[in-house]
Amino acid sequence: MKSMTGFSESMILEKGIEFKCISKSLNSRFLEISIKLPSGLKSNEGWIRDSIQKNFSRGKIDLEIFYSAPQQNQLAISDDLIKAIKKNEESIKSRGLDLEKVSYSEILKIRDVLQKDAVIKPAKLKTLVNNTLSKLKKNRISDGTATKKDILKLVNKMQKSMSAIKKLEKKNSLQMKKRFQRYKKELDIKGKDLNMTEIFATLGKSDINEEVVRFDSHLGLVANLIKSKNNIGKKLDFYTQEMLREANTMSSKALISEIKNEAVDIKSSIERMKEHAQNIE
Repeated sequence: MKSMTGFSESMILEKGIEFKCISKSLNSRFLEISIKLPSGLKSNEGWIRDSIQKNFSRGKIDLEIFYSAPQQNQLAISDDLIKAIKKNEESIKSRGLDLEKVSYSEILKIRDVLQKDAVIKPAKLKTLVNNTLSKLKKNRISDGTATKKDILKLVNKMQKSMSAIKKLEKKNSLQMKKRFQRYKKELDIKGKDLNMTEIFATLGKSDINEEVVRFDSHLGLVANLIKSKNNIGKKLDFYTQEMLREANTMSSKALISEIKNEAVDIKSSIERMKEHAQNIE
């Protein structure tokens, strides 16, 4: 089971420039990809998008690559740059144009402009991106493992509630019988005046057996589903809707408060499971 939320970053050093790749993932019904690259690396967007699609099937994934001088070198100026500036300054002066001496801050600006289109070897760029996506994938699996444990707890909790409801079904049936007998007595209905079709229809409105059977079936499917190694988010979301429908019906049809209370607990667990379903791949 994989979560759809995660974060990862990787860094690589190329010719004194620190290239960093950051990827974030949030939940989404589909796979949404956003890629931000420096101008000099824009041509790599195609294969990066393909790599994301191969590794993920759902989620809003943002990937960004940027670069800068390492912190300890942010104020450093290479000897080659100083020589190049001095050589060009002397060349301009030899043509009769007198320039003031270049300040330290101006040299830093020149260095940053020259680094604006910094490039990285294709192999190193692929390593950087693949490492970041691999970390993101592991992060999502780690979160998914924690989610799986919680879903299993919810399944066990609902199974206990359903066991309690099954034991209470007999009490619910007795309550149906008492209600019928009370109505019969209060209305002074004789046996020959009984409309059996109407009576069975009325009793059926309080019988929750069908809902119990269907709910058990859905819960069993969920228990098997979360053991699967495939992507289960959409299926789990569907089953939570079906279980919620059955739980609501049980709650409305039951005549005794104990069943209604168990149904409320079940609905609370379903809502939590539904939130998980919307956040797993």
